[in-house]
Amino acid sequence: MIQGFRLRRIAPKPFFVAFFLLATLLISGLPQGFGSAPARAEEAASDDFSGGDDFGLTEADPELPAKIRKWNADCLSCHSEDGVKNPPRAGMDLKLLATLTQDAHRFEMGDHGKMACKDCHTEAYVPYPHLPKAKEKIKGCIECHQQPAKIIEPEFKASVHFKELGASFTCLSCHEAHIMKKASKIGSAHMATEQDNTQCLTCHGDDATYAKWKPKDKRPDMAVAHDWLPEQDLHFAQVRCMDCHTPVPELTLSHTVLPKEKAVRDCAACHSDDGELGKRLYKKMLRDSDDGWGGFRNAPWLGEIYVMGANRNQWLELSALALVSLTAVAILLRLLWRRLRRSPPASTPPASHREDR
Repeated sequence: MIQGFRLRRIAPKPFFVAFFLLATLLISGLPQGFGSAPARAEEAASDDFSGGDDFGLTEADPELPAKIRKWNADCLSCHSEDGVKNPPRAGMDLKLLATLTQDAHRFEMGDHGKMACKDCHTEAYVPYPHLPKAKEKIKGCIECHQQPAKIIEPEFKASVHFKELGASFTCLSCHEAHIMKKASKIGSAHMATEQDNTQCLTCHGDDATYAKWKPKDKRPDMAVAHDWLPEQDLHFAQVRCMDCHTPVPELTLSHTVLPKEKAVRDCAACHSDDGELGKRLYKKMLRDSDDGWGGFRNAPWLGEIYVMGANRNQWLELSALALVSLTAVAILLRLLWRRLRRSPPASTPPASHREDR
């Protein structure tokens, strides 16, 4: 009896169930962003800072592109796999040459593909044999990218790489200038992720390369270093290292690589309507596409990825809201009906009183 009494005491009453459901509705309200224009479109309106990357120059010599292709073909006649297999000149150091080859197609598709090799390598590399100390005359990145360097250089010098490795760590330590492409110019976020993460894994995924920079240290195992992260393979394939290991940028992806202790570990930073991915990797998608397809938040992402929490659907949320509302109303109506049934009928006077009348 005592046990049964306790069970009856703690059993929820329908009235309280209905009250709880209605209170939940009042607190939660309508789905986030419903009925209002997505704020993301305005945030994504500013593309990656390009000041100086594209230059905006018009071609003064219409024949220059053809000339550049011819000049570059002369270089690639040696500096290619075919050049190693069939050297155009006798007496070449083929072992060294094999480490200095480029893929012509990948070069032409990269950001520097319309430039002549000698624009960076200078005229010292035009004759063969190349001029003495020609390597010392190769131009640095800042000579052309002066405007973005005003932002990038301070960020770079604040990064963990520069602080630990000093001036020996340069732009070219990460960026392969012959084939790199700005992420915002790559049509697929997956391809941008693959390109950018490959730059990181060149050192952080290879013992020999890592040892060149830090010979006294053992390369950390990436799986162990990220053991807190669920679905590691999925994250590594869909998110760039830099998206978690740099501070949130105002205009472009920051070059301040943070120490591991300061990397993002908050799942909600990405898995939310207004998450970091929309300010970084998927920023261009949101800028160039309609954000409201099918009621999904961040709808343009769905062509490549579904992010739980970031691709919420307002119609599904409204349907759930309506279902909970109807359930609460049904419970209240049921309570009212039961109370009406239990109410005692109006009392009738005794028979003796009716006879006296």
